[in-house]
Amino acid sequence: MIEDAVIEREDGVGREFWRVTLEDLAEAMGTRQSEYGNPDEPLKFKIYRGRPRRPLTTRVPGKLTAVEAFDDSALATLLRYGYGISRQEFDTNGTWPYHRMVASARCLFGVQLYVCLADGVYHYDAAHDVLVLLRDGDHRRLLTRATGTAGSLPEAVFVLSGLFAKAAYIYRDYAYRLCTQEAGLLAGNIDLVARSMGLRAHLHHQFVDEPVHRLLGLDADEEPALLVMPLHLAGAVTRRAPVVETAAALAAGIDPIEPDVVRSGLRVAATCPTLTEVNRASLRVDTAAFATAEPVVPVVSDGEPLALPGTEVPEVNLADVLRARDSGPGIFRPVASRVDGVELWARLARARAGVTSDAVPAGAPVPLEMFLSVGDLTGIPAGVYRLDPQTGALHPVARAAGGVDAITAIERVTIPGPVFRDMNAVVHLIGDRDWAFDTFGDRGYRVINQEAGLLAHRVCVAAAAQGLSGRVVNAYHAEGVRAALGLTEQRHTPVFQILLARTGPGGRVIVPVEPEEVDR
Repeated sequence: MIEDAVIEREDGVGREFWRVTLEDLAEAMGTRQSEYGNPDEPLKFKIYRGRPRRPLTTRVPGKLTAVEAFDDSALATLLRYGYGISRQEFDTNGTWPYHRMVASARCLFGVQLYVCLADGVYHYDAAHDVLVLLRDGDHRRLLTRATGTAGSLPEAVFVLSGLFAKAAYIYRDYAYRLCTQEAGLLAGNIDLVARSMGLRAHLHHQFVDEPVHRLLGLDADEEPALLVMPLHLAGAVTRRAPVVETAAALAAGIDPIEPDVVRSGLRVAATCPTLTEVNRASLRVDTAAFATAEPVVPVVSDGEPLALPGTEVPEVNLADVLRARDSGPGIFRPVASRVDGVELWARLARARAGVTSDAVPAGAPVPLEMFLSVGDLTGIPAGVYRLDPQTGALHPVARAAGGVDAITAIERVTIPGPVFRDMNAVVHLIGDRDWAFDTFGDRGYRVINQEAGLLAHRVCVAAAAQGLSGRVVNAYHAEGVRAALGLTEQRHTPVFQILLARTGPGGRVIVPVEPEEVDR
């Protein structure tokens, strides 16, 4: 594995797909289908037939605390708060009935979660809160070898896949962006929950794909693995493997499986040619070219930075926050409210730290820059700021916004839908496109989206800790956002736009799904 280096790579299909999906909204949405009465609509959950099922305890702690061992209770807690169902919605059409602990575009939840334990390989069935056995045996070491690492055997290895048909029935090729974003959102939540339990997660964007797909019985075109996440108890040691691993050699030792799955939805390889091409181009056949590098930071600040006050951030129970986190009503409509901007600032200032990922050198922060457009936050003047990841300072941004305020400037470059009046703030996560593709080739598309998703989830959790809804919005014009944020280089692209506000009730009936708590 090469660290702190950028490998020169030829431009591939990934950069063009980036242009379409992040720079040309009209082209990206040109093939969008209606979600209502769509004959290609898949089932809400992936269902396996005839496989052994391992029930998880329904009694989980109401507060997340460190565990001494990764036992059945710890596993159930991690899965329940990681990707369990948080609420059920009842409305007139039933299109968005299930909500989970993380956000998902139109509640499609295209990302699937697989769990590799000492006794077998499982799929997490969130609808029934059980693990479905796919393969017997301990394959954790094989998965760490696929990531090019060695060291202590992990307690478990989570694999996140993208079941593209779940989103492609509406969004066609654009489903690749949504699924990679949501893999990052889920990875971010698993990481947060694991840390609260004294576990350590490592995000691997880079792994050889064929053995992972064969192990899980996945079709690489329809549902590729997107992230591999080993989980360790604190103190475990991992390191780079001393030998180069090849996909062919690792896959050769795995007997193929074809578990019986209830087929639903369209066939992506036949319907989404561009998605399929980009996905195939991202696959890796050996670990020799794995690399890490740090992105180029945009230079946009002007004026004296605002130093982060030495304020104590109130500690919150993450379990409560995750149950309360939401994306707001269908029409995002803020209500006028007073929000402690300094507390939010302090929470956001630490959002990029503490993640272990193979996308950047050890100890480097999440490789996305955070910009904050302030509307109504106490303690922070209205305006646009870049959040300094090292000091937590807010650097005012000089921009040419035609004399309008910061929030209005963002509203003008966002597709109509959300209401911006009384918006507390808008967060933009800015990625370095050239860093992604120069370092990871066509796999760079998924790497930068997944890293952005992880950070976006942390932003939404920070907002939820103060009673704010966090709405992820992809419907914006990238060039207009650049102008509003003072960005001058095309390489620096807004990957996520997140609206933060207290919101009023929508026209929906939503019932929380509460776990049966047990004191620990």
